[in-house]
Amino acid sequence: MLPFRARRLIAAAAAVAGAFPLAAAGTAPAAAAGGAMAQTLNCSGSVRVNITNTGSVDGKGTLRCATPTTSYDGQLTLSGSVTSSSGLVYQTKTNDQLSIFSGSTGEIIDLSVNRSLQKASDTPSGNATEQGTGLVVGGGPFGGSTETESGTGTFGTGMTTTFLITSNYILDLHG
Repeated sequence: MLPFRARRLIAAAAAVAGAFPLAAAGTAPAAAAGGAMAQTLNCSGSVRVNITNTGSVDGKGTLRCATPTTSYDGQLTLSGSVTSSSGLVYQTKTNDQLSIFSGSTGEIIDLSVNRSLQKASDTPSGNATEQGTGLVVGGGPFGGSTETESGTGTFGTGMTTTFLITSNYILDLHG
């Protein structure tokens, strides 16, 4: 796993690269390493996680992802349920889809993630943190890889508790 500073530099490079077209038109993620995707993918961006009062979980994220050689736009979609809650902490189990793409081509990576969402206070809104670990489900270039993620942001409560993880959100896949 890359050190935190290296991951941040890769994420920053991915954000800058997003302003420029990819060197080869139609470069698909699977072609990033001559027909096989690299075993490391680093993503940064933001994610919104909703937890209903019945315990269901859903969310979406907008990411910028990069292998050591190429960067991609990414979208994260998650759904699942709360496995436990205690005071300020929600433990969830979700099935996520990470879509990375360039132009009209891309890859969909299925993830199984155990996620912890923690409120900083017992107020209707405030600061929050998120951490998760998981596995890539199925085969493909990342089959069997592990997933880690973390970030900070805010939360708000009502009929749904919503976590907006917008600061320092990092999602990494590594084989």
